[in-house]
Amino acid sequence: MINTTIDSQQFLSQLGERLKQARLTRNESQELFASRLGITRQSYAKMEKGDPTTSIGYWINASHLLGKLQSWQKVLQDDENLFDKFEQMTSGKKRAGKQRK
Repeated sequence: MINTTIDSQQFLSQLGERLKQARLTRNESQELFASRLGITRQSYAKMEKGDPTTSIGYWINASHLLGKLQSWQKVLQDDENLFDKFEQMTSGKKRAGKQRK
């Protein structure tokens, strides 16, 4: 079982509620949307309830079906810090391993 904090559980619940609202806006049943995702209605119902054991792949597929896949790009995007970028450019190349002799 996955141990989640209250904040992450609240986030998953909100995510599930948004998924539910998007599905209802499309006037689709849980059964229909689940079949489009390739999962059972019961598994889909868990997604809407914010179950933390739901595979991230199902969330991404659901986002794709709803035309919201670009939202994941924002989540995965690195924050650009211009000061760090400038420091990297001026300090030269850094190596991950030991220097060779």
